[in-house]
Amino acid sequence: MNARSSDTVCVIDIGSSKVVCLIGRRDPALGVRLLGSGTAVSRGVKGGAVVDLDAAEQGIRQAVEKAERAAGVSVHGVIVNVGLRSLSSRHLRVQTEFASGAIADRDLKRVIGSSLSELSEPDYAILHAIPRDWEVDGETGIRDPRGMFGQRLGVDMHFVTAGIGPLRNLAHCIERCHLSLRSVAVSPYAAAQSVLTEDERDLGVTLIDLGAGLTTVAVFRDNTLIHVDALGVGGRNVTADIAHGLNTPLEAAERIKLFYGSALHGARDEFEQIPCPPVGAMDELQHAPRSRLTSIIRARTEETMKLVQNRLIDAGLDIYSGRQIVLTGGAAQLSGLRELTELVFNKSVRIGSPHGVFGLSDAQDGPDFAVAAGLLRHAFEQTGEAVSGPPDLSGRRYQNSRYTGNALMRSVQWLRENF
Repeated sequence: MNARSSDTVCVIDIGSSKVVCLIGRRDPALGVRLLGSGTAVSRGVKGGAVVDLDAAEQGIRQAVEKAERAAGVSVHGVIVNVGLRSLSSRHLRVQTEFASGAIADRDLKRVIGSSLSELSEPDYAILHAIPRDWEVDGETGIRDPRGMFGQRLGVDMHFVTAGIGPLRNLAHCIERCHLSLRSVAVSPYAAAQSVLTEDERDLGVTLIDLGAGLTTVAVFRDNTLIHVDALGVGGRNVTADIAHGLNTPLEAAERIKLFYGSALHGARDEFEQIPCPPVGAMDELQHAPRSRLTSIIRARTEETMKLVQNRLIDAGLDIYSGRQIVLTGGAAQLSGLRELTELVFNKSVRIGSPHGVFGLSDAQDGPDFAVAAGLLRHAFEQTGEAVSGPPDLSGRRYQNSRYTGNALMRSVQWLRENF
């Protein structure tokens, strides 16, 4: 079975702490139905990037094999998330003239092709290309210009790009698992497919995906993705702060965060003592007041949210992104984080859990499975994007779409496209 045969799709969420593989199928009665799933510990991945091919390959293989056994199928093609520090949004408005008459599909393709060639850069790959707004003879705000009349057609394109180097390592790791890369989706965009409502996307919403090694952001407005960003901080930074602040091993710090951690102080924090295993084997067990733990966690999480806020302000999106924030990712499960985020942004905040995939277990319906479930939904939805399939890692695909040759040859090409 390949990734799309018989309406069956295999998706892989490769995070810094775990790898999740879901195999699903389109069900006429239920929508997207989960056939099988597999989870494995992620090693060799840091900040969303592959840093150890052998270790990363092992985690992917384990997750895929578990999902294959559960689904009773063998997969060859997969859809994978991309969460890298180099994720960025770029906007480009392109306009071109065409022969008088009704605007046809070929006119849209020509304008979009022109925008793709304009943005083509050797060090970055285009992951998503989304037409935000069409313009006909100076009239903007047009959702679909086909069938309209005019002489000048323009489009405002939103591109999501990432560095080619880390993408090549990711693709190579997938190939080493004897799998083919069918397509990709950036992590916050994928998560949005499973946790956001249509009203949120229309009125304006910011989705913050809090992973172990990376925090990614997606902003929606008018039912369209308008901005993506990434910061190299995540849940592991909180764990490291706890380990240093309480002088305890990283493994113990992670357990302390899960059992006792909170981003907000409680009334009895000063009186409650938390056991902190020692770093040295011969040292005695120490105790620390819960207030110290909360102070450590709050400092890091508040700093992260303020970094996100400042990035949105710098992009001019703080107000335009609406009054709603949705938190996803494993680190979003931290107690008190929702309330702290409300204090920082002065906006309404909720924790986003995946929906729209029938068959998710109770252990899979939390925010840490939002990206994987969103990838599965994204695979079956018509997104209206201008690019599809795996990203171009050669840097030459869209350069070839530029007009070549002398003036006569360019004129002949223009006539062929317009008549």
